[in-house]
Amino acid sequence: MNLTQMGISAITFDLDDTLWPCDPVIRAAEQVYYQWFIDNHPHIAQAHSMDELRDMRRELLVAQPELCNDVTQWRLRATRALLERHGVDPAHADSAFDVFIKARQQVEFYPEVLSGLQELSFHYRLGSLTNGNADLQAIGVDHLFDSALYATLSLPAKPAPDMFLRAAEELGVSPERILHVGDNAHTDISGAREAGCSTAWIKRGAETYPEDLPRADIEITSLDDLIALSPAIPRG
Repeated sequence: MNLTQMGISAITFDLDDTLWPCDPVIRAAEQVYYQWFIDNHPHIAQAHSMDELRDMRRELLVAQPELCNDVTQWRLRATRALLERHGVDPAHADSAFDVFIKARQQVEFYPEVLSGLQELSFHYRLGSLTNGNADLQAIGVDHLFDSALYATLSLPAKPAPDMFLRAAEELGVSPERILHVGDNAHTDISGAREAGCSTAWIKRGAETYPEDLPRADIEITSLDDLIALSPAIPRG
């Protein structure tokens, strides 16, 4: 079944591990973040390894589980708490976060993504839904999207239906006319299905689809597979 037969008029995308690999980006950004402490508050870097800072952030999430909906606030609050613990003005957390978030936007797209998004935008309204804090404007691809949403304390993270339904409003279509594409079977596929959207699971590595979850409507390995299911672009 192609996308026309499915009645699709808009496509929404997860970002991390769907359009680019996430782990190397976050690791590089965290190294820049840690270097900020080395340069500005070396006593903190001497007291805590990078792994210890990650553990402290996890401890904060246990204490304030609502932060799972806003990774920016999670990191900011963890940084403020760390600074206060070491007698430093917590207002400096903004500077530490600024170097992290700038580095966090230095993504490397999967090979077919940019050309694929351009081609798909010929037929469909495009949106993005992320539980992270990638910034499409800072990355330089916001012009390819008609809507860009990310989880916040007031807009719960996937798999909650809120972002999917907000995307439908912003894209001007009903949820059933949206195809959501993502790599996470739980947050993307189950979440989108519960919101009434069609689903496409994109397999970007060696992972297998969880046996305990219903399959996606479509399973793909790249955006080229979506293009093959879309109408041809008139040439000439």
